[in-house]
Amino acid sequence: MLRSLIFITIAVLLSSCAKPPYAELDAAEYMVGRAYALQAVKFAPTEYQAAKTALADARKAIEKTDYSDARDSLEFTLKHARRAAALAEEGRAKAAKKKAQRSLAEEKARQLALQTQAEETAGKTKIAPPKPKPVAKPKPKVTPATNYNVGEGDTLWTISAQPQVYNEGLLWPLLYQANRDQIKDPRQIFPGQTLGIRRDMTKKELEEARQKARESDIFPVPETTPAKQ
Repeated sequence: MLRSLIFITIAVLLSSCAKPPYAELDAAEYMVGRAYALQAVKFAPTEYQAAKTALADARKAIEKTDYSDARDSLEFTLKHARRAAALAEEGRAKAAKKKAQRSLAEEKARQLALQTQAEETAGKTKIAPPKPKPVAKPKPKVTPATNYNVGEGDTLWTISAQPQVYNEGLLWPLLYQANRDQIKDPRQIFPGQTLGIRRDMTKKELEEARQKARESDIFPVPETTPAKQ
């Protein structure tokens, strides 16, 4: 009786081992595919390669009808494929977190740069020079003046630009130099002041005055200011 039971058990085991482990193969292939989709090749290359190699071995064993060896390989495949998938998910989460932190840092840096640029632009903004007083069309002949009485709203630029003075705003430094005794700041002249006007300048002095005007930020120079003397 006992001998018969043993034979029956062995027969059942042999019968189960004789069947190809297709269900286990499907499960192993699915898990390896999932690990691949989760980028296990990048985040868990060792585990993924081990699972992939074991899966290939299992397929060969099935072809050779060595189902016992195939089941062992498939068990090994599942173990390492699951491990690869878990490591890949962990790696992807860390990478996403780092990317988010990097994006946040870049956005903060961009906002800071924009703020700094705005502050620098505001700091460099110059006050536009007052518009020159409307001047009537000059007569064919203008008598050069030797003195000028400062009126309301006059600036050294507008005075210098008048035909009877220098007919050129860029020459305002000549007025400033000639009247240093009563002008402390070129920006500040007052109605009632009488300014002397030099008439003995050389071409070199004229050009030097123009250059000083261009380099100064007291009266911003228009884009086109033709020389007239």
